[in-house]
Order: sequence, then structure tokens, then C-alpha cells
Amino acid sequence: MNPERHGNYGIVRFNLLTSLLSLLNRNDENDTDFILARYFLLNLKTIKNISIYKIAEDCYVSRSSVQRFIKNIGYDSFTQMKSSIDEIIAHEDGFKDYTDHTDYGSYITGAISAMVRDIEKTSRSAPFRKLLNLFNESRSVVILTAEDSSHACKLFQQQILTTGRLIRIISSANNNTDLLKTLNNEDMLLVCSVTGNYALAIDEQLKDIKARKCLITLNHTTAFEDSYSFIYYLSDEIRVSSRSIVSSRNVYNNYGLTFFFDLFFHECYRTYQKRQ
Repeated sequence: MNPERHGNYGIVRFNLLTSLLSLLNRNDENDTDFILARYFLLNLKTIKNISIYKIAEDCYVSRSSVQRFIKNIGYDSFTQMKSSIDEIIAHEDGFKDYTDHTDYGSYITGAISAMVRDIEKTSRSAPFRKLLNLFNESRSVVILTAEDSSHACKLFQQQILTTGRLIRIISSANNNTDLLKTLNNEDMLLVCSVTGNYALAIDEQLKDIKARKCLITLNHTTAFEDSYSFIYYLSDEIRVSSRSIVSSRNVYNNYGLTFFFDLFFHECYRTYQKRQ
């Protein structure tokens, strides 16, 4: 895999849109991060033509505050951040394509039903059992995921706490990844990347992490084989393979991890009950 291919991405520099929305959601309206996030979101279509001086003036903040904001969401410069704007537009197109069906109710119901059957089938496989064993045997577990996939992971985090197990989550909206440096081969780093885009984006940054690295994905590219000790494929039916980061939306993106973790938690809970 070419280490330069995805050089514009990283663990906390993956999806500009979700990073900005996360700041909007978790900060007070008078906070500088909120003010700047709102400004960028409302001016996405024209931001490439706006200078950093203009942004500082419009938001009544200093230029250094804008630069600090940009670095805090993972970008080295305003120029680098601007290069991610086209990806937001592509994301918008993906959402439009996903919903653009004349009989959407029938379409989405059929697609979800097929996905549920598919994922349920894989949950009865030997790879599912292996992932479960790795999870149960690990001293600690850290889930690494893109922010737009983090809801399913956070729900699982709450579910698994009922068994007395505390796991941690790092998403692309975090700006602190120091936890990853503390992991060793007794720990599990579980990367959740349905399309494989996030896994491709962070591949180089995982090289020096000592944990047992596992991946949950639909992407069957061989690019992951050297990076992970175990790869779990969500589907037996979908066998996409891509080394490129592309914008795509389907029911697996929206619902796949949630259903998978429901099945996974059920098995974790059964194991917990047997130990009581």
C-alpha cells in the first residue's frame, strides 16, 4: 500500500463534516469552537474563496484562534483543511443518491431485511466466534471508528458495561489519541470501518501500535492483510474490494454495525451468564 496515497487523512483527520458537527453539538454557543464550526458549516460552498483573515473578522476572533481551531480538528493548515471541502460535497451527493428512490419505503425495507439475514448468517460462523474469543481474552479493548459510525459503538459500550466490562472508544472527532500508545499485545484495538474507508485512512498510523489489531469491514482488499491480526467481514454476500477512499452510502453504513453489535453483545452476555 502506498503510504502517500492517503496522506491527507488520519485518525482525527478523516471527515471534516462530522468533526465540525461534533464541535457544534458539544460546545456552548459563545464558545470559539462553536462559532467557528458554525461559520464553516454555513459557508461550506464558498469557504475555498475566503481567507483566514476574513474568517477571523467575520467571527470576531483572532487569526491565531482560527489557526488553533484548524489544528485541533487535525489539519496542519487552512490550505489542507480547504482540500477536504470537495469530500463534503461528495458526502452530500452520497446521501442524495441513497434516498433517491420513487418507492423508498419498499426499497429500504427490502434492503434492511436482506442485510439482517446476511449479518445474522455471518454471526453463526467460525470467524464470529474467533472475534468473540479475542474480545473476551483481551485485557482491555479500544474501539477506533469514524465519528459517523460511532453511535453503534457507543451503544455497545453501554451494553457491555452490564457485564462488568469497560471498553473505550476513540472516534475521528477526538483530538487525543495518546491512549493508543499505551496498548500492548494483551489488548485489542478493534477498528470498525464498514466501507473500509476509515481503515485505509489510518493504516499508516497503526503501524507502531502494539495491540492485537482487529478489523470489522465489508472491504475485502488485500491491503489490510499486513495491518491486522484478524479481519471480520460483516457480509457473505457483499465482497467489495477497494484500496481507494470513496464516498458511498448503503444500509450497511447506516444499520450494519448496530445490528452486528446487538448480536455480538448477546453472545458476550451469554458468556457472562455462564461465568456467574
